[in-house]
Amino acid sequence: MPTKTAKKTTAEKAQPLISNAKLKQLYTTMLKCRIVDSHARSLSSGPSWKGKEAVAVGTTIDLLAEDTIVSSANASVARFLKGEALPSIFRKTDESSLSHVKQRKAITNAGAAAEGALATGVAYAHSGKNKDGVTIAFLSGNPESSEAARDAFKFAAAHKLPVIYVYNAEPIDALQTYSYGFPVISVDGSDVVAVYRVAHECMIRARRGGGPSVIACHFFPKNGTGGVGQDPIRNMERYLTAKDLFREEQRQTTILAFEKAIAVAGKQSRQKTAQRETQHVFVV
Repeated sequence: MPTKTAKKTTAEKAQPLISNAKLKQLYTTMLKCRIVDSHARSLSSGPSWKGKEAVAVGTTIDLLAEDTIVSSANASVARFLKGEALPSIFRKTDESSLSHVKQRKAITNAGAAAEGALATGVAYAHSGKNKDGVTIAFLSGNPESSEAARDAFKFAAAHKLPVIYVYNAEPIDALQTYSYGFPVISVDGSDVVAVYRVAHECMIRARRGGGPSVIACHFFPKNGTGGVGQDPIRNMERYLTAKDLFREEQRQTTILAFEKAIAVAGKQSRQKTAQRETQHVFVV
């Protein structure tokens, strides 16, 4: 029978649920995500990911090349998360015409119904070609607000489509969502570690043929007293500090290096240098 000392040694050697390397990757990707969002919004208008980086990064950081993102928010962030080259990202943003922006706004105003229907259609189309591919759909509104959205949910459930609907506005009525035959999981949208854990499980489920899931991301005000929501980047800095994994100088180095990379990318984009373009990013 193992001694207490042996048990303690075994526990100490146990691997953490999320490695330190992954925790650092989540943090640095959120930093870069905010910078990309800021630069992209300086070139064109549209919904911002600021304050929701934990949702964007936590749900997509483990995506594969064949996976898909559907979003009506800042397309530059989605392309960045899918690994597209920075010059290509900012060339597309800079070349967006006014008519294209107006058209995109008109489609975006259709809300979660259009987003949910598109994501379900994309997941269905890709499921025939690549059964392991997962679609991440960021919904801007209540996904059960229209008959079209409810029909999309029913279709996804019936065909066990590998799609994860991410809802980051007001709470979902979980009882209605469960009636479709797939789970809805609530999570703090400002906690990237929590979002990542939930998304990781949903992704495994989808790849194994378990069908769709909903991740309901809630945003809580500071100290529960109302006002501005918590900053996911600052939250992660406090978490990493407690684990002795955060250094302010490393943060500054990351920011300066990435800002420099974006400056270089901006020059290259104006020269229209050919860049690798990412597939599987759909903007509603």
